[in-house]
Amino acid sequence: MGKQFVISSGHGDKVSGAVGILNEHEEAKKVVNRVYDIVTKEYNGEGYKYHETTATTQNQNLANIVNFHNNKDRELDVAIHFNSATPAATGTECLYYDQKLLSAKMSAAMATALGIVDRGAKERKELYFLRNTNKPAILLEVCFVTSEKDAAAYRNNFEALCQAIAKVMAGHLGYTKNQVEGVSKPVAKPKESTYYSEKFDRLVLLTNAGVYADVEFKEELNRYKKDTKIDIEAIVYAKNGTPRFLVKDKDKCVFITANREYVKAYTVDK
Repeated sequence: MGKQFVISSGHGDKVSGAVGILNEHEEAKKVVNRVYDIVTKEYNGEGYKYHETTATTQNQNLANIVNFHNNKDRELDVAIHFNSATPAATGTECLYYDQKLLSAKMSAAMATALGIVDRGAKERKELYFLRNTNKPAILLEVCFVTSEKDAAAYRNNFEALCQAIAKVMAGHLGYTKNQVEGVSKPVAKPKESTYYSEKFDRLVLLTNAGVYADVEFKEELNRYKKDTKIDIEAIVYAKNGTPRFLVKDKDKCVFITANREYVKAYTVDK
């Protein structure tokens, strides 16, 4: 068994984090799920993910998260959070107890992926998560939920962000990209003429289509009828490079085709 990791979303289903243009806990869960998939499927990584669902107080929420981390055999703890301040505040940060270099790399990688300012690595020894986890730990502040600029950057660059986080984690833990038929380079993506390759605000179904629990389309959860309109959260990619749209179905993040034969994606006029 190689080096393992634990990645968790900040706050919990019953203990709210910051809420602004973005909802911190809900977005943190999306990032955790996608980063976990990348590290364990696109890389040869091993580890665990966790979302806290039962605590009704902040103290119990923090204890539950730290207990999950400390009960696993791993070499790195990662917590995903979002920042909150004034509407003008912008940028990425990565907080640490004693992992300054890793935190600096992570903050810079997130900033580059999102196209926003890098606020850098910040030592925060008083934070419960960083103080009480018993392995090297970092706490990511992806962007500001109170910033229109940051929210737009996050929505438009969700996949790039998750790929950047995964790449830094993989580099730190010594993971390598999975090979495809003995070739280390990624499989070529489908032609852009067939699939959408950029995020839009909304799609309309050109035929009946299903939504799936996973980006590989292994488990269909629901089917929508032709002409249904659905808001798009992000564009993501399957292991073979096929684009998918990340959308919401009854407050759950799910995946739907980005094939132009089946959907028409468009920008909503503000």
